[in-house]
Amino acid sequence: MQLETQTTGKPGPRRFFFDLSAILGYQVHLVVYGWQAKQPLNWLSHNRKAVIARGSFLQAPGLPVFTLKDEEGSGLAEQIPLEVSRVARLMPAIDFELCQACAVSETALQLATDAPLLFILLVEFARKNSSSSHQFEQLLALKRTDILEHIGLPKSRSMARLIRRIALSPLLPWELEDVTEALGNPQFLDLLRHHPQLHLNHLRFLLRLQQRIEPCMLNLIDEHSSTQDINWVCRMIRDTRNLARGNQHVLTGITSKQSLQDLHDKLVEQFNRDHGKDPAAYRTLLSERLKAEHGDYPPTPLPAIDGIEPLSSWLDLLQEGARMHHCVGSYDIHVAQGDVFIYRMVQPERLTISLERKSNEWIVGEVRGYCNASPSAGALEIVRRWVEC
Repeated sequence: MQLETQTTGKPGPRRFFFDLSAILGYQVHLVVYGWQAKQPLNWLSHNRKAVIARGSFLQAPGLPVFTLKDEEGSGLAEQIPLEVSRVARLMPAIDFELCQACAVSETALQLATDAPLLFILLVEFARKNSSSSHQFEQLLALKRTDILEHIGLPKSRSMARLIRRIALSPLLPWELEDVTEALGNPQFLDLLRHHPQLHLNHLRFLLRLQQRIEPCMLNLIDEHSSTQDINWVCRMIRDTRNLARGNQHVLTGITSKQSLQDLHDKLVEQFNRDHGKDPAAYRTLLSERLKAEHGDYPPTPLPAIDGIEPLSSWLDLLQEGARMHHCVGSYDIHVAQGDVFIYRMVQPERLTISLERKSNEWIVGEVRGYCNASPSAGALEIVRRWVEC
């Protein structure tokens, strides 16, 4: 392709020039049309002799829009309206495409600001289907219930209201499929529909947990919950239910992390409590019951190393929980099913290690000390290298 005259000259409000040669190691110059141009954020690349590539609608040049600065220090993002920037920053992986989509029309910008999650899902749908700007405008002209149907969600007014209420934090690329899965789950919708302050974290929580919960338990998660917080709540719910041995109502009324922690600790104490005058004899009897229920203890998936050894019997599992004052003794069902295997670290510090089977591979699940204390960074590194070697 021949180099056009508009790809050279001085930058201005309608064009930005970026020299990417130092980054890529060969001569490449990027021209991006600014927000005030006839076709905002259209782009092309050239090597000063010929055009290398041209970007079409919803096609990014491979660099985040907020990182592009020309030789004079002017940034493309400085031209972009604040309301557009806010939406684009909700999914950095497609920020360029989101800005392009917002520039299509006032209708696009209105949907982006009023229902950002629906807008992001629609842009991703259009991007995957290589839609033109005209085709995207046709989608925008549809009723929101029809847009929902196009992107694979239930076509209903209640869904349109629900998705509009979901507040967002920055999304990772693979999370859009997770969001669609969550919003297509009738059990999740029953929980989400009446919660007063919905956030993307509630969808992340339900997908991670994959268990029935009481509606009030959504209060365990809020907009400030980190990935670690969500994982902690999920682990505590699973462990508490394991300890309750089938009591479906054990978590009724739990609305705070502290009440969940208190209930969990109470059940751990009950499970590991000394029974009668001879607790060792009681655990031996219980281990025999577990063997009758599950059969022989499963074989070791990973060999032991110096300082880390496998538990080798049902009695070992019960004693580990009692000695360490946590709930690992209640993991018998997961161990019997081959989903979890338990090891203990005896040096450099005393820890209990759970490995989880994922896609036919064993990965680190949890590593906990006495009373669920967190391990040191050094001990975690030893565990990681052992599992990955």
